[in-house]
Amino acid sequence: MSSAAAAADLSSVPTQTLQSALQEISIPTSSPKATFTNWAKTFKCQPQRVFAPTTRLQCRQIIELARREGARVHPLGVGHSPSDLACTNGWLVRMEGLTGTVKVNHEKHSATFLAGTTLHQVHASLAAASPPLALPNIGSISDQTIGGLISTASHGSGITFPVLSQHVRSLSLVLPLPGAPVVRASPNDDVELFKASLCGLGATGLMLEVEIEVEEAFRLRETKEPRSLEYMLENLDEIKGSAEHVRVWWYPDGKGTIIGRANRTYEPAQPTVSLLAHILGFHVTQFFLFVSRIFPSLTPAVGRWAWWLANEESVTVDEGYKILNFDCLFPQYALEWAIDASLAKQCLQDLRVWLDHEAAAHDGLRAHFPLEIRWSSADDIYLSPSYGRETCWIGVVTYRPYGLAVPYRKFHEKFASIIASYGGRPHWAKQHTLRPKDLETLYPKFNDFKDVLHRVDPNAIMRSENVRRHIDGENVPDRVFKTRLHALGS
Repeated sequence: MSSAAAAADLSSVPTQTLQSALQEISIPTSSPKATFTNWAKTFKCQPQRVFAPTTRLQCRQIIELARREGARVHPLGVGHSPSDLACTNGWLVRMEGLTGTVKVNHEKHSATFLAGTTLHQVHASLAAASPPLALPNIGSISDQTIGGLISTASHGSGITFPVLSQHVRSLSLVLPLPGAPVVRASPNDDVELFKASLCGLGATGLMLEVEIEVEEAFRLRETKEPRSLEYMLENLDEIKGSAEHVRVWWYPDGKGTIIGRANRTYEPAQPTVSLLAHILGFHVTQFFLFVSRIFPSLTPAVGRWAWWLANEESVTVDEGYKILNFDCLFPQYALEWAIDASLAKQCLQDLRVWLDHEAAAHDGLRAHFPLEIRWSSADDIYLSPSYGRETCWIGVVTYRPYGLAVPYRKFHEKFASIIASYGGRPHWAKQHTLRPKDLETLYPKFNDFKDVLHRVDPNAIMRSENVRRHIDGENVPDRVFKTRLHALGS
């Protein structure tokens, strides 16, 4: 495709021509890809139409046709979000065909990727550069696309590291305006659109390319140290800054914590791989979770088993992304909230009081697995949960052994209510029940974000049901895309 074709104004192209051109990338309704289910298999949708573009021009044609026909469009990466963020009853655009490295610039310490490129592909591409490169920081998984990662302001951990979107240098977006123009957004080009798109929820335009900061490839040396809950709480402020990347796992039933500290190193790799640990940590644990699903009173024993597996010191040296990534193990209901880091100790103490109360009750709510505690530095992204404050992220999961439904809603609702009382902001990729009035008080730039949406998408072409619910305040039920089986989880 020529650059002229990519930049051509589509306003004068007949609608019938657009329809014919898109037939070849339209997925038949009989195809499995015509239905979407997220990674956790908790939400499912059957879009009106599904497209699988492989070129920039096709992306523009989809947006232009949708604008003319009054359809709604939502992009999809790999659908790793535990919420219904990736779901729509409108037109779904599967971005898996737009992958690859556009360019690597060693002098500017940046690399540009097509938005559908997964982080696994990003790591491989950067490692193959000469000299090898790497992203400065990543989160727990590398399965998601770089476009999806940015659209939700996903994060890693480290008080000197911002959310991953803050490392972006520029974006290329198709706007749902007449002619489906492609625009560049950066700190120097439409900065309002740039700040909105760095956590845009797929609503600020169809992302085509991402230019992101990179650095020389590095290894990390991570130590994991068991400590009592009392020690962790008493020394939290010291712990959070005790290494470049710090993570804490709190095991309520084991009454202990694991403190992970990782720093850049030139030491040779010392990966820790154990077949026995995998069998015990994955297969045996999943079976125990299955048994506790039938006999809920055994859930604390599973927690103590998990603590027994984790309760040992360890040292691992490996490539940075391999250390920062974390095995998510099984399908799960996931929740994560971000609070001002200065309030973290008191919030965790309140969570402890609540969990101890539940543990003492015969029919109390139970935590399936450890709570994860991480940090990020302040940023200026409109909808970033770290906007304007050093942030502590507190997350919890409820595992679904063998993909089966388990009760989780009451536990998650109480967990969320405690953190919300500390001015908590929910992770955008995960479930929450906040509406515009709630979010307006939490995000100083919330209305600025809405202003950008109205400017670049006045006809709401790219507003998914999730965005219409949480940003626009429309009455879209929280469980409209819940799969029938998992709607049984209470």
